[in-house]
Amino acid sequence: MKELKFRVWDRIQEKMLIPQAISFDTHSSVPFAVSVPGKSWEQIGKFQLLQWTGLSDQNGKDVYEGDLVKISSVIYKIIWNEMLAAFELIEQGSSNRCDLSTVPTGFVIGNEFQ
Repeated sequence: MKELKFRVWDRIQEKMLIPQAISFDTHSSVPFAVSVPGKSWEQIGKFQLLQWTGLSDQNGKDVYEGDLVKISSVIYKIIWNEMLAAFELIEQGSSNRCDLSTVPTGFVIGNEFQ
């Protein structure tokens, strides 16, 4: 089974956190609450849930949805494409796309939130 990892962007405190637990609705599989270090359960609306792509960059850093990745001097953002049910790389400032398999040749330079 593929390992699933998440991180969350706290929209109120404006910082990235690693959740201790995520609670999903049993009927719709939609997340509805998150537990983060130092706090009990909080509604998901306070957070942006970001999933790990399953890939690492050339430095071995895990790559998540929302990350900015530099590949051959071009910066791409990792997004989740609902229609394809897959992660994609979108070139910043254009609509050009790049194959996700190129991530290991680039490196994470930040994320869309920080």
